[in-house]
Amino acid sequence: MAILDGIDDAVVKLDGQARFAAMNKSAAQLYERLGLDFFRNLKGNSLWEVWPELRGSVVEQEIRHVIEGHVQVSFDFFNPKDQCWYEAKGYPASPGAILVFKDITERKTASPSSCP
Repeated sequence: MAILDGIDDAVVKLDGQARFAAMNKSAAQLYERLGLDFFRNLKGNSLWEVWPELRGSVVEQEIRHVIEGHVQVSFDFFNPKDQCWYEAKGYPASPGAILVFKDITERKTASPSSCP
């Protein structure tokens, strides 16, 4: 996804089973701050294996809408691992999904973001 490395928002490609397939530089940097490396921890692993706590959450529900329903979604979520709020947009990609997300902690809390 080198073509997307100039985009400030994090961009992640999931395959049809919600496994990490690719990501841009912004996403890789965000995951590195959480202690995860794309090639060691993410590539080929499902989102649900990496973050089992997302099962049953709005994140799972919306990502399943994109992958299974082939519809575009937009939602906000709180990540307890870094204590940040994110705005996410999901786009169908046959097979799978493209996720684009950005930190909106400052907007949600009306105070400067302390997210990395």
